[in-house]
Amino acid sequence: MKRRTSAFFLTLLVALLTIGFTPTSAQAATSKIYLFDTPHIDLLGAALDNGLSTSLLPTGRLGQMVFTPPEKPRTWFIDAALIDEVSALAPKDPVAQNWLTELKTTSIDDTIVAIPYGHPELSLARRLAPSELTYYYESSQARLQVAFGREVLIERGARWTKKATVIIADAVHSYTINRRALALLTTVVPAQQLDDLRSKMSYLLASGSTKDEQSYFAHNADMALAAANHKLRIVPGKYRLTSEHEKVPITLVNDFATPIRVTLQLTPLNSRIKTGGPETVLLAANSKTQLSISFTVIAPGSTAVLAEFRNSEGKALGDSVILALSLSVISPAVAWFTAGAAILLFMAAIAQSVRRVKRSRK
Repeated sequence: MKRRTSAFFLTLLVALLTIGFTPTSAQAATSKIYLFDTPHIDLLGAALDNGLSTSLLPTGRLGQMVFTPPEKPRTWFIDAALIDEVSALAPKDPVAQNWLTELKTTSIDDTIVAIPYGHPELSLARRLAPSELTYYYESSQARLQVAFGREVLIERGARWTKKATVIIADAVHSYTINRRALALLTTVVPAQQLDDLRSKMSYLLASGSTKDEQSYFAHNADMALAAANHKLRIVPGKYRLTSEHEKVPITLVNDFATPIRVTLQLTPLNSRIKTGGPETVLLAANSKTQLSISFTVIAPGSTAVLAEFRNSEGKALGDSVILALSLSVISPAVAWFTAGAAILLFMAAIAQSVRRVKRSRK
């Protein structure tokens, strides 16, 4: 009897201990909260709509996730592109400021995982440019760590949408062309000067985006890349040369906030004029530089010179421009040639006259 009683109490004790230390299903499950949204600011910095502020209200879609989150434990999956937009809005919008403050307070003891910047469609981004997808992860992680002041994780296996998004061909083409052009520009422009534009290229592949949004960002990316290229440019012009050897002032512009070293390549479009070889120049930050280039006139008339910037590998950067030249001087070589031709014609005329005189006498 005593043995049975002891066994009963031992079983009861084990059961109580098990109940006390075994978590319930609610305690064991970690809630996952996904914070991302359609871009509200385009690649040129223009605001697209005013819907973000409404969504950040406690009753809005993004507001409900922050002001009434599920119980702990929980993990926040956050796209830094959304945080960047809310942070830009916060100084002039108390709703955005309240949302940011609440998010930082609510998530202070929770795990934060970075969604790649712009939440691109994973399978497509991985296929088109895996190195860029890595950059979007790291860019989002770095920005979130600054915003929250603590460690942020990356989980490459995480998914934030259940359904794959079909990206239209125009968006894919624009993404490919502009990403390559941007990579070329970074061979002379420090990468940090182009980080924002590079990160926002992911908008063209955003998961959950509509075809209209994809079409808009495809065109918008073309304009943004053109604007970036325009910051480093040669000013076209028309020039009149009146002597055989003359220097032409060419204006070079660098609107980037850092000095940039480039090579100026000038290519005459015909043989009326000659110029020296490529010239490497260092352009000061936010500057206009006037460079005197020597030209040698070979023949009079009108001509043009193709001017372009190249990097250290000889690859052309941005758009080339045309320098129109009007040449009103006769070079010594042409003068000697013309004089020689005139003398030969004169001598031929004399010889013909002599022959006529001799024939007449016969």
